[in-house]
Amino acid sequence: MARILAIDDCPPALKSHLARSLRPTDEAVLLPCASRCEHSGTYKNVTFRIDAREPLVPTQIFSNAWGAGTSAVRVSGKWVDKLISDPTARHAALARLREAIPSECLDPDLLTGPALDGDESDRDKVEWTAGFDGPSCFVGLFCAEHSKRPEPSLKGMNRCHCTTYLVCKAGAGQAGTTFHARLMSALKKGTSLSEALETLDPTTGPGPAALRRVMRAGSRNRARILMLAGDALGAPMMDSVPDQSSCGRYRSAVTHIDVCVNHLRKIEDAHHAPVYQYTTGIDATVSQGLMSLSNLADGVVLFLSEGGDVRQNLRNEAHSTLPFSSPRLVPDRELISTVVREYKEAIKHRRQAHLDHDFLRDRFTWQNRQFAKTDVDIEPLPLWGSHDTESFFARFARELGVARCQVVRLRPVSVCVAGIESGKLRAAQRSIAQGGR
Repeated sequence: MARILAIDDCPPALKSHLARSLRPTDEAVLLPCASRCEHSGTYKNVTFRIDAREPLVPTQIFSNAWGAGTSAVRVSGKWVDKLISDPTARHAALARLREAIPSECLDPDLLTGPALDGDESDRDKVEWTAGFDGPSCFVGLFCAEHSKRPEPSLKGMNRCHCTTYLVCKAGAGQAGTTFHARLMSALKKGTSLSEALETLDPTTGPGPAALRRVMRAGSRNRARILMLAGDALGAPMMDSVPDQSSCGRYRSAVTHIDVCVNHLRKIEDAHHAPVYQYTTGIDATVSQGLMSLSNLADGVVLFLSEGGDVRQNLRNEAHSTLPFSSPRLVPDRELISTVVREYKEAIKHRRQAHLDHDFLRDRFTWQNRQFAKTDVDIEPLPLWGSHDTESFFARFARELGVARCQVVRLRPVSVCVAGIESGKLRAAQRSIAQGGR
């Protein structure tokens, strides 16, 4: 039987499903808030160690959201103060931000992110568009007030500082989709992970070049989205560098934080058989900084070192990984039904459908596809309570290795969110239109 370890109590159904799915030589570490979506079959906050030599790899553990994660740039200046204090300027910036970021939810024919195939030097062969590759993506300005030292070496001089970051959550786009299809096709034929990812023969699997490119594609996409967001919000002269993988065709933001999720890498110091680690939470070994998610309206959680530095070395018994997402409360199907019901009641009583309507319109914008002129502008599902607020780090800080970290909760100021998927949105709009007659 596979080795299954858990930091927190987890549902018996999750352990049973893992025990049936994994091989005896595999291992899974369940982080706090570990879960499996019944509809999509994807795992969250679970770290896998997969035997690379054995065939019959458990393909169901892999998500198609390869290269997902968050990237952030620390910003400051008069333009930030204006967005925080002036609602008129903030709303104008939100409108520009909405138009600046391409989204696959808005345009079904759009493909975002770099292509998987590159040349012999892993450089792009064709141009590509940076943008949102799914409904959970967002980018925008977040701020926080927290205690820190004026200089890391000055102990006993902590005071309140205001910190602001441009934060982007997005994935690898078309590179991730292509890689997932090729990897699943190879593994379902009985190929081992070593054969699929280390052999140069393209008929055997994606190969090492594809693995390298897809693991970098999400960071590259997010870095370009941050540049677009900075221009839209009025950030002057953001630090940027040429994207070397595109031969300098594009410029990418110099990120202070780059968190990698759904990351697959070979463990070089494995004592026995070759092993690949697949992390559906945060793989701190390959990430720069540590940032986790709360529910979207509540913001994101940033972990700084004891001296207030973004860069730090995380070590814990969960193979140096952390939970990335907070617990899901309601499946999308049930949430859509709730949204439709609220909008029908709002139309009937001539009121706003969302209880927090004013706050959301003041801090958020989104990009829903419009099917008819009479369609109501439904808020994205993450703003309807799909996920709970982060609360697990206080309980498991010691076990996760972040007990000495400063926890900074960044709150949304001006944020653009990817809209609802077209199929779910069309069904909701149609139901609301029928109920409002």
